[in-house]
Amino acid sequence: MRYILLALLAPVAASAADFSLTVADIVAPDFSARGVTLILPEGDSADLRIARLSVQQRSLRNVHIHCANFTLSTAGMSCHGGTLEPLPGMLLAFDYRFDAARWKVFAQLSNAPVKQFAIFLPESVPLPTQGKIDGTLRISGNASGIADFDADLRLADAGFSDASGLHAAEKLRGTIKFSAARKAAILTWQTNIAWHSGEMFWQPLYLRGGHRISASGTLDNVSLKVEQAIVDLPEVGRVQFSALWDMRQDALMECTVRGDNLALEKLFANYAKPFLDKGALAESHLYGHADVDWQYRNGATRSLRLALRDAGIADAEQRFALLGVNSEIDWQADAPRNANIAFSGGALLGVPLGAGQWTVRMHGKDFSVEQGILPVLDGRLELRDFKLYRKDDAWNWQFSASLSRISMEQFSRAAGWPKMLGTLAGRIPRVGYDGNEINVDGALLFSVFDGTVVATQLKLADPFGRAPRLSGNLSMRELDLDLLTRTFSFGNMQGRIDVDVNNLQLQDWQPARFDARVFSSAGNYSKKISQKAVQNISALGGAGAAAAIQRSYLRFFENFGYDRLGWSCVLRNGICTMGGVDGGNGGAYAIVKGGGIPAITVMGYNRNVSWNELMTRLKRVTQGNVQAVVQ
Repeated sequence: MRYILLALLAPVAASAADFSLTVADIVAPDFSARGVTLILPEGDSADLRIARLSVQQRSLRNVHIHCANFTLSTAGMSCHGGTLEPLPGMLLAFDYRFDAARWKVFAQLSNAPVKQFAIFLPESVPLPTQGKIDGTLRISGNASGIADFDADLRLADAGFSDASGLHAAEKLRGTIKFSAARKAAILTWQTNIAWHSGEMFWQPLYLRGGHRISASGTLDNVSLKVEQAIVDLPEVGRVQFSALWDMRQDALMECTVRGDNLALEKLFANYAKPFLDKGALAESHLYGHADVDWQYRNGATRSLRLALRDAGIADAEQRFALLGVNSEIDWQADAPRNANIAFSGGALLGVPLGAGQWTVRMHGKDFSVEQGILPVLDGRLELRDFKLYRKDDAWNWQFSASLSRISMEQFSRAAGWPKMLGTLAGRIPRVGYDGNEINVDGALLFSVFDGTVVATQLKLADPFGRAPRLSGNLSMRELDLDLLTRTFSFGNMQGRIDVDVNNLQLQDWQPARFDARVFSSAGNYSKKISQKAVQNISALGGAGAAAAIQRSYLRFFENFGYDRLGWSCVLRNGICTMGGVDGGNGGAYAIVKGGGIPAITVMGYNRNVSWNELMTRLKRVTQGNVQAVVQ
């Protein structure tokens, strides 16, 4: 500490038995004192009064230090059994040598209010608000400043906060040990912190007690170096790291992180997920254990070794899951590597996936899989030419695939859908993601209900966000009505239908806009409709739309013939404008046009229906609890 006495006045009698010495200023690199008066009564005690004491750019006025034992000589001065009036619970001792400008300060804290120590902290950091502190402080130095610092402290029910509310804590209990020694311009330090209990919010992290850290390193005017640090994370494991921080650039220059057998569930939930934006990954859970070795230099990751054991990821919305992952991944920024990733199973939209093993080629930020087999129920999805790469500060990927025939009955049961019959197969052309949206190049082709489904111009914007937006067109041809109606308990219909859905727009997977049309397929085939199907179709047309079957001889027939059927819906602003076989601009419209013996025609009367109301009607009829309205 650079200690400068600007003026020392001659002793002046303060009373018959007291003397006082007035010191104009005390200036040092780490603190300053203005208006210092030393009062020397009879005996060994003394009082030191400071008009203004500044520490760490914080000021304290009218400071009073009382020394139970004080000595003053030409060599120096010392104080023992001292008390500091603004800081109750602290015993103070100090010693100063005039000849060498060396000084030492010792403080014993006993149940001292933590809040009082806010005066020694910079205003830029969260300030203590509550709690008590015990322990010792030892500080020594010379004219150049602090040379040695040692703290051994215990906190009880401590808390802190800042004005923004982004950093706060309460009921903190733990111990802090810190020591530092300065040699020339380099400060060598080490610390041990044990956080036993309490809660802390440090935007965006919310943490509880149970953490421990021991670290050592150096500090100079250029950089902060953590030579070695060990952190114990509760329910996660132990992490070791080292780091170099450039204080001039305010940037991390080097870092290594190592951890063995880390529990991924708590590691991801407590320390990674809070930093993720809203989306599928932010709503996911990780499982299993991992060994990690991460090397970072000059603003970029240089290597990452990751050993996964029985790891997995599952979306909280049950959209996807990949379980039982075991792999040794040794990624290098400047060298090609291969990784074999084995998994025991998973799920996609509730459909179970089987086990597999993929070989991933890695070269910097380019990752590729030439071929990957993913078992799906009694079939499989074959992935080809998968590529994941970094472009324009965003991750891009692309692939093509084919789906072999799988049982629709098994698929619908697994997905929680009504029982479907037949098989599902498909061919998926190139699918790409550019960081913002997923695009399908060409037509997506599936076989279902003994017909074909072709999807074109498909785009999915913000796919991993909270409100994804899908657009495209669907063309379905020659779907088997017998398979379709039996699936949804709609009543039996025989025949085939074509479906066009153009200008389709889904927002958060809910229909926002489309132009849909259902009509009979071309060709000769049996066309039959059951009485139950007539009732259900009539119910979709609205009140008053049912045929008066039960009032005529037609009630004796279980099935009827028809010539053709048709239904259309133009959805805008939540309203479905409906039409029938011949379209039309108003009034009633035919949904089923009769033909054969006995024949029946089913009419619809409500052209404009709320989409939500239409879905409610459809739900009722597919549950088989609709009765025909007879007029």
